[in-house]
Amino acid sequence: MGVVLSLQSFKQRCRQDTFMSDHSQRYLVTVCQHRSCVRNGSEAVLAAFQQHQSAKMMVSASECQGQCGSGPTVRVMPTNVWYCQVKPTDVPTIVERHLTAEGEPVTALLNPRIHQTQATYANLAAQYQAFLQEGEGE
Repeated sequence: MGVVLSLQSFKQRCRQDTFMSDHSQRYLVTVCQHRSCVRNGSEAVLAAFQQHQSAKMMVSASECQGQCGSGPTVRVMPTNVWYCQVKPTDVPTIVERHLTAEGEPVTALLNPRIHQTQATYANLAAQYQAFLQEGEGE
């Protein structure tokens, strides 16, 4: 299992390395290593991200990120993008599309609890309209 940095040691490392000084080009990737995520393979996900670690991408294990039913959970900062049910085979795609190329998140892996899509909002609006129409018929 990877090393989990405390907030204090992370801040110290950031000051020493000035790792996060250029937010537009550098990322912190945290991979949950709490019980349910570990049961779903987060150790292998962490190892896969660590293979891609570079001067532009710091990879760290984290404690529980509060998304236990959606694990393994991966959070990318400073863009605050949350991925869910990540598999080791997903890591190259995340790295290539989000962390090195265009900087666009991989939509199919986004955590729907955190990243609501236009389709989700449209579906909710349609459900609400149907609910309103049912109420008018009574």
